[in-house]
Amino acid sequence: MAITTATAGAAPAPSESADSTTSSGIDHGIGYRIAVSPVGETVTATIENGRFELAGNGAVLLATGDGATLLEVPRHYAADGREITMTHEIAADGRTLTLTPPTPAKLIAQEIGSYGRLMEQINRNMPGVVGGAIVGGLLGACLFLIWGVSIPLGVLIGGAIGGSIMGGPEFSDALQAFVTGQP
Repeated sequence: MAITTATAGAAPAPSESADSTTSSGIDHGIGYRIAVSPVGETVTATIENGRFELAGNGAVLLATGDGATLLEVPRHYAADGREITMTHEIAADGRTLTLTPPTPAKLIAQEIGSYGRLMEQINRNMPGVVGGAIVGGLLGACLFLIWGVSIPLGVLIGGAIGGSIMGGPEFSDALQAFVTGQP
């Protein structure tokens, strides 16, 4: 992603097609070839007339042949509300950089649990949850002698019902798992 940002002005080789998994060209005097592997989901960048170097902050620097830094490739990216840390490997000659995202199992393992599933369902079905909470709160307000209990209870029950109506079985399952303390 960062490499393509730096090479956006470079003209691709004439033989490249728009949907290919490789791209090549010359930018700032550095010849490059970028390949994306659909199997391992790795990105490999190979350059001529330059060198990849490891920076002190863990990022990778792309330097020209005379040592001037052109680009910094970060290790951390934000995507879909999560931070993704790419692993990188620089070849011994400094001309090839391989970026690998975390495996899907590591991404899924971050959010396993009933609380995470419930939060995902609440965010997905927010209009139903809010509408149900408003209706439940208004109904709870009808019991004016016990407002301290009836309004909050009405909001909770109404939100749960509204979310269940909008979200269906997925919302109900997440709610039940959270209330019963299931993992």
